[in-house]
Amino acid sequence: MKARIKATDNLWFDVEAEQEDEVFKQIARVQEIFQHKGCGHCESPNVKFVCRFDSSGNDWLEITCQECRAKLIFGRTKKGGLVFPKIRWDQLSEKQQEQRINEKAYADKNRGYLPDRGWFIYKPIVKNN
Repeated sequence: MKARIKATDNLWFDVEAEQEDEVFKQIARVQEIFQHKGCGHCESPNVKFVCRFDSSGNDWLEITCQECRAKLIFGRTKKGGLVFPKIRWDQLSEKQQEQRINEKAYADKNRGYLPDRGWFIYKPIVKNN
């Protein structure tokens, strides 16, 4: 069984599996990860998929808005390493929660969901000595 999925105007995926449930799961994965038609912060359609590396060699997956510089970060499951967008407060690491503490009240009022569908503009923490 085959299916062709349109994620965005410029991005298509072909999936194939023996069973319907496997095709369903593959379609769901494509939609969850790649079907972001615009920035959740400013709604601009001008977004870019980015993979960057830190000094330890870890890779970070994100979608960045080319207009307002907001980004949607992705995590990986411990089992299987599947990629997912971090759209809930409890999906953020402790450091990310610290950086985005101003979003906690919103998440508390909205069943754990972050504002702007998880998109945010990075603001470094300034520590006073």
